[in-house]
Amino acid sequence: MVPVNLRDVAAHARVSLATASRVFAGNANVQPAIKERVLASADELGYVVNGLARAMTGRGPRSIAFVVRAMIGPTFASLAAGVESVAGKNGHLVLMCATEGDEQRERELIGVLRELRVKAVLLVGSTETDAAFDERAAGYARDLAQVGATLILCGRPPIIGQDDIVSVDYDQRNGIGAGVDELVALGHRRIAYVGEARGMTTAEQRLDGYTAALVRHGIAPDPALVRVAANSEADGARAVDELLRSGVGATAIVAMTDNIAVGAYRAARGQGLTLPDDLSIIGFDDVPVVADLTPGLTTVHPPFFEVGVRAAEIALGVAPAADVLLQTRFMRRGSAAPI
Repeated sequence: MVPVNLRDVAAHARVSLATASRVFAGNANVQPAIKERVLASADELGYVVNGLARAMTGRGPRSIAFVVRAMIGPTFASLAAGVESVAGKNGHLVLMCATEGDEQRERELIGVLRELRVKAVLLVGSTETDAAFDERAAGYARDLAQVGATLILCGRPPIIGQDDIVSVDYDQRNGIGAGVDELVALGHRRIAYVGEARGMTTAEQRLDGYTAALVRHGIAPDPALVRVAANSEADGARAVDELLRSGVGATAIVAMTDNIAVGAYRAARGQGLTLPDDLSIIGFDDVPVVADLTPGLTTVHPPFFEVGVRAAEIALGVAPAADVLLQTRFMRRGSAAPI
């Protein structure tokens, strides 16, 4: 079948092409009877409005692009749900895109989204902390601005000196710090940290938060208590097993993520330790499953959904285009106890 176009609808309704166009553009200067006739013709012919074309010419709702490294994990799902809750209420669509950590793929995606005239691009999650990323992001912001779109960073801090790129983040440093505070209050002094290596924003913010909290309590940071692990249960278990066998005397662990904390549970039990009597563990992210562990994991709850809401509100102009730093919540369960 040959697709029906607007010219076909105009001919069927016996109106000019310009009049039919005004009907679908929502122009109020069209007589009700004519509008009804055009819509009836469109319905009879099966005409579908080209929403993309309307958006690209500024006559229809524009999409919000959600760009992330990988479509995995409940944290990103919660953030995406926050974006969708605002976009849906305002008649906008959310486009989901993944870069798989490939810089070239990221560039190509931004280029395509620019061509599609999206309303905003939300660059979600941890990014590199080097000058190369800052320059790349500045270029994205300039390119998007040419089509009236904005670049918004979600879940990472602002880029210094780049005021045209808004950041919507949560307080990761003080979130980790709350875990250290809890352990110090329980009498712990040999508090280890297990997380990803420096080089990415999330890893650096959480490690810096751990170190700052120790110093705040008058505890000298010990490099032997800091272990590198990828964000997975398996690598968390490996790193914690090595930590416990090293003899550094750790009585508690702050994990960069709940995934790593679950690996810590596995490693501790593999060495015959009882949680939390022999070892206290605190995580970060509050993914749904950790409340059902035995014991339930004490962790930090980031406001992922709220980050998505605020980012979408800024993207659509509902909220002012200013940096946002939201607070975390400390979730006290059963995995931390007095030394």
